[in-house]
Amino acid sequence: MTQKDFLTVDEIAELLRVSASSVRNRLSRGDPTLPPSLRVGGRRLFPVSGYERWIKNMVDPQTHNQVTMQLSTPDILQRRGRPRQTSGGLA
Repeated sequence: MTQKDFLTVDEIAELLRVSASSVRNRLSRGDPTLPPSLRVGGRRLFPVSGYERWIKNMVDPQTHNQVTMQLSTPDILQRRGRPRQTSGGLA
């Protein structure tokens, strides 16, 4: 029997004890509180090695800060979708 190299959204949700829809919502927001993942076709997969590293980093705060800084790139935190209108109407 071979060991799995990737985890699915459902498997990550079970490991983190949250719902699968919660994981999907966090992914769509670009939330850095999830382990690293890849998009393969229409599926989101989480490398097992990345998940294990992420868990270790969550336990060790000093290492966690280094990982958070790596994940906090502007393209991850950028809002998606149509921009909100900030003024009361058209000028």
